Amino acid sequence: MNPSDYCIVSTTTDSKENAEAISQALLQKKLIACVQSSTIDSSYKWQGKIICSKEIRLQMKTKKSLFTQITDELEALHTYDVPEIIMVPLLDANDFYLKWIDAETL
Repeated sequence: MNPSDYCIVSTTTDSKENAEAISQALLQKKLIACVQSSTIDSSYKWQGKIICSKEIRLQMKTKKSLFTQITDELEALHTYDVPEIIMVPLLDANDFYLKWIDAETL
């Protein structure tokens, strides 16, 4: 079992409803094994303006091989014109956790 075959996919959204829709769809399709959400304060430039807002960050545990499918789903479900979709590869993880990810995803 190679930890580098697994990753965390991160995105942010502007509403609890969109966060729940994304989470449920990806879990039901077995594209992710787990999703953690947290409210964050974000500052960024958008259309020439500096924006400060509350967002919900989703961190999803999955396999790197599912990233393209996850990206397609996120782009279809997301409320943002340009959603953040970032994959962070795992450097290491315990085997039991990786086996659980395997069992819960495609």
